Amino acid sequence: KQWYQRRVAITAGKKLRNKKLTSTEFMQVWFHYDKDRSGFLEYTEFSQFMKDLFLKKNPTDISAEQVEKYTAEVIHIMDTYDENRDGRFEMNELAKALKIEDNYLNKIINKKSIKDKHIQSILKHYDSNEDRILNGFELKAFVGDLVRSTPDIPYSYAMVERACRYIEEMLGDNNLDTDAIKLILALDSRQMLHRRLSEHTQKASA
Repeated sequence: KQWYQRRVAITAGKKLRNKKLTSTEFMQVWFHYDKDRSGFLEYTEFSQFMKDLFLKKNPTDISAEQVEKYTAEVIHIMDTYDENRDGRFEMNELAKALKIEDNYLNKIINKKSIKDKHIQSILKHYDSNEDRILNGFELKAFVGDLVRSTPDIPYSYAMVERACRYIEEMLGDNNLDTDAIKLILALDSRQMLHRRLSEHTQKASA
């Protein structure tokens, strides 16, 4: 478990090397460290992520310099990207902090027509385990990018989860193959999803 936890953190550490996380990698980090599924990465959860990234497995091997570097980095990132200063990360804030990739779906959905080759490229992009099905973190990443493609819809844990539920209602399943992806990306399906998310956003802000 500790090895896996460090692997997730080190993958996310691409941020420190000025590389961008894929949407799937980002969702893996988010759901691994948001232990209580609150929809936020609390200070202690983010601190654990940074600890896994910076510190060695054996606590006795940790130098004072490492502890100082780890603590300073946590404070710096929180101060820089916690935009509403509530002491925790929302999904859109952490995406900026970890430098998530540009929205891959924007390359596709803005085309005049979405062809089979485009659907195949989407599957390949999000299907990290190459089983030709999007589920788990892959599904969250794909749906998250759908949410990101609509500027008036906040990119948040709540919206991604709500969009996943709407899609499951529409398809009767939460495992997406190429046919399901094609159906979701059809203009009328995207408009319906956008309308339902917009209605929820308006109610929440009323």
